[in-house]
Amino acid sequence: MLPIQHSIQHIYNCYTSKSITLYLSRGQQNYDHCILIMAEQLSYLSCPNPVPLQYKTILDIVQEHTQRNPDKEICVERGLGKGRRSLTYSELLNRSTYIAKYLITKGVKPGDTVALIGSNSLEWIIGEFAIFSTGAVAVQMYKTSESFAETSKILESIRCNVILIDVGSDDQYMLDMVEYVNSKGAAKIALNILLLKQSTPSSPFPSLADVTLTLEEEELSLPKVQPESTAFILLTSGSTGISKMVEHTHFSVVNARYLEVIGSASDRRDETCYNDRPFCWIVGTPMFNIMTANKRVFTVTEVALKKDNILSVWNIIKEEQCTTALLLPYTLIDILENMDRIVEQGYKMYAITTGGQSVGRHITEIIGKCTEKLIMVYGSSETGGVSFTALTPDTYEEGYIGELIPGYEVKITGPGGNTHFRGELGDILVRSRSMLKSYRNSPELNAASFTDDGWFRSGDIGFISPEGKLFLRGKSRDVIKRGGMKVLISVVEAAISNFPEIKDVAVVPVPDKRLLEEVCACYILNNDVHTTEAELDRKCRKILGSNVLGNSPTFFLRFDSFPKLRNGKTDKIILKVLALEKLNVKD
Repeated sequence: MLPIQHSIQHIYNCYTSKSITLYLSRGQQNYDHCILIMAEQLSYLSCPNPVPLQYKTILDIVQEHTQRNPDKEICVERGLGKGRRSLTYSELLNRSTYIAKYLITKGVKPGDTVALIGSNSLEWIIGEFAIFSTGAVAVQMYKTSESFAETSKILESIRCNVILIDVGSDDQYMLDMVEYVNSKGAAKIALNILLLKQSTPSSPFPSLADVTLTLEEEELSLPKVQPESTAFILLTSGSTGISKMVEHTHFSVVNARYLEVIGSASDRRDETCYNDRPFCWIVGTPMFNIMTANKRVFTVTEVALKKDNILSVWNIIKEEQCTTALLLPYTLIDILENMDRIVEQGYKMYAITTGGQSVGRHITEIIGKCTEKLIMVYGSSETGGVSFTALTPDTYEEGYIGELIPGYEVKITGPGGNTHFRGELGDILVRSRSMLKSYRNSPELNAASFTDDGWFRSGDIGFISPEGKLFLRGKSRDVIKRGGMKVLISVVEAAISNFPEIKDVAVVPVPDKRLLEEVCACYILNNDVHTTEAELDRKCRKILGSNVLGNSPTFFLRFDSFPKLRNGKTDKIILKVLALEKLNVKD
């Protein structure tokens, strides 16, 4: 028998067992109560996957769909006007296979990394599946407003020498790219750039439309891709300013049950889903709807980011008869503000799915007016969708993030990695066959992010209630969440501190009704230096991108001095209060 004081600690550490009973020694009859502590009282949740795992690749699933329904329209690209382009399964398979053979002639081999850069388009989708077909890894990147020289830093860290890119109408970006590939050390890349779209007639690079194969090249065999192979890499901000490279395998994606939640509200099939999230995001990548056979209707992401476009977005949803949609919380706020005009259009969806940041109870007002159901998903680029809940005004609970999606486990831990008892706040750890494989080329980051037994440290803080409900209480990392985008404070501060006119800088979050948080840069100028907020904004955008999809601050506030802590560091709590006063904003 174990003494009672030791047996409690024994159970505390043995968190993986579901039926551990505390044994009481016979000499302790004087206890008022005989306490039996079961494993269910520990902060652990599990939702087994009832569906057998499929040992297949993304390509295998697409082949099966193509054989069953080759002419099914699976992706629809819409503009704000009447512009409409679409892609069927057979068109996707045939065109991506053709481009894949071209990439093979350029030396692309299984396991290589191929960069895929640009905004949402049918050409992106073709390019991505072409990369998959070569057995290579698609490195998914959004093209921001920075120069190509800045983009090249990421490419070099990932070791890409083949790039599929859409520069859009950004002539300067094209000029920067031409200059880069003609510079010393970039000759290898100069031979392996393929434009997704032909942006200018004078471009020195070929585009998808220019690709032609000889009869011999058309007969090339595509490699057999293994399910455990990495399919794609998502880039997410890192504390050093260098993006973290999140690897997902074919196997993890094929067996991800959260695909059904995103595309079809988890309880219906063959839906038409509007989703304008960037293709380089985990919830935006087009392969998910292609694999689940739910038609995807999309626009470029910038459309929905502009609040004045909400009625145009809803008109697209109505014209395409979308039954579901994935919309970020700020878009739901735009819908609320225009509800009367939206209701006048006489169209209601089955379900809207949201996520990326917490939503308030007021958001549930859209239920019954423009959608039957409102679903919130919790997850990340690393974990995929972990949990979801159907929100209603009557059942809304602040911070509750729903039931686990099949195939996921969650536990809450404290110092030393010990699992907490229910009700205790701690770090949220996740384990699943559908989460990331690892961070590419980051052994130290992997060691810090994974436990020895395969749990992933999410970076979030929360708790599991005594009733077994999972709640989120915030981030353990120092980030600002702006409209679903994560802005790392350290990255912004490092960039601004390099400006010669800046003596000191501190970035603080300020509340925003639409985007949840906004980025405010507080700065002190060097003596006898003059600059304007417009000039600082211009310089930030050049380095950090826009204040929409990039990391640039929205507000710039000049101070003569910062409040300090005893250790000499800036007191950001007081500084935020001062910033809110200057902006006339209430926290």
